[in-house]
This record gives sequence, structure tokens and C-alpha cells, in this order.
Amino acid sequence: MKAPKRHPEKLSTTLEALLKKLDPDGRFDIARLIRLWPELVGPDIARRTEVGDLKFHTAVIRSSSAMWIQELNLLKPQILAKLREQMGDDSVRDIRFVRGALSRRSHPRPRAVRREIRSAIKLPEIKDPELKRAIESLIESWGRASR
Repeated sequence: MKAPKRHPEKLSTTLEALLKKLDPDGRFDIARLIRLWPELVGPDIARRTEVGDLKFHTAVIRSSSAMWIQELNLLKPQILAKLREQMGDDSVRDIRFVRGALSRRSHPRPRAVRREIRSAIKLPEIKDPELKRAIESLIESWGRASR
């Protein structure tokens, strides 16, 4: 008797089964996430964030700034959609942004730009004290404004 004819199996199916046996904790998924993160979110966000962990299909992303965490929470649906598309599976179903120190220093920190000192403006004699205070306040706020 002849053995039943078998159809070829997709290589991706075989490799996925092999990876699940070799990596039951999902460490390959976090490695893929770490590799994809900078191109997924762009250089500005990547410089201010770091992939911390992948627990129960939830990516834990560290940021050193609460302001960035708030912004990232607003962008979360778009980031998740891109992440699912890039990874090709549901290994990351949610993202949690947490505050914490970033461990890597491969990207330079943003630095404050030195500004030249603005000299005081000599005002002509203004008799109205209210108008004088308003103009001085305007000049002072202009001096503090970023360029």
C-alpha cells in the first residue's frame, strides 16, 4: 500500500513551531521589538524611550519624562497598529509606558543651546506709570523667550 500524499508545509509554520519549542519565554519577541522600536516610532521618540520588557503580550516602554509618557499614551493606538504590522503577529497586544532611567547612551542627549545675553533696552522717559510697567513687562518676557 502507498503512503498518503503529503502537501508541502509552509516554512514559516515550521519555523514558528521550532521557535516556540526553543524559546518558550518569548525572548525572541522582545529582541524583535527592541530592533524594530527605533524605526517604528522615529528618532525623536526612540531617543527618549527604551524597551524595558515584554510581559504577557504587553510591551513595557521606559521614558525618563512624564511629559513624554503622556504624549506616548495619546499615540498608543497608532504605535500599536504599526507594531502589529511590522511584527506580523500578535506577540505585542498592548503597550505600557512607565517612568524610569534609560540605560543606554548610544543616542546623544538633547543639549540646551547657549543663548547670547540680551542687553537691556534704554527706554525714553514715560510719564504714565501703568504704560511704563506694561512696556517693561513686555521687554522682560521678550528677553526670556526662546529663539
